[in-house]
Amino acid sequence: MTGQAMARLSGVTADIGPAPGSAWQPPRPGVPRPLEAGWFTLVTLPTSPFWARRYTRTFLHSCRGIGEDTVQTAELLVSELVTNAVRFAGDPARTPRYSERASAGLISLSLRHFREHLLIEVCDTDDTPPGVYSRGLGLMLSSTVA
Repeated sequence: MTGQAMARLSGVTADIGPAPGSAWQPPRPGVPRPLEAGWFTLVTLPTSPFWARRYTRTFLHSCRGIGEDTVQTAELLVSELVTNAVRFAGDPARTPRYSERASAGLISLSLRHFREHLLIEVCDTDDTPPGVYSRGLGLMLSSTVA
C-alpha cells in the first residue's frame, strides 16, 4: 500500500507507513489487538472528506471510552488526510470528469481503537509517497496533534 499516512491519538505518534496493529499488516503474536475496528472505502471525489468525517464520528461514538475531544481531533485529522488523498491521488494533470466513465482512485480509511490509543490510517491508490506541500495541513497536523 502506498500513499499511506497514519496518526495515533494519545500515543503521540505520526508516521508514514503501517504501524503496529495496522489494518494492513497481518496479526502478530505480542501485538495488541484493537478493541474495535472500522474500515471505510471512498472514491477520490470532493465529497469524500465529508463522508470520511461522518463515518469517523459515527464509528467513534460507538466505541466505549472515546471522549468528544478525541472524536473532534480524529475528525479533523481524517478530514485533512482524506482531503490530501483526494487532491494528490492519481495524475494531477488529469481533470476529473464526474460521469459513469470517470476513472477515480480509491481511498481506504481504517480506524482502530486500542485500549490506550486510536490508530487512524488513510491509504490511497497513488504510487507517490505522501509529502509536505506548501498548501494543506494533513501531514503537518498529523505530526503536531497526534
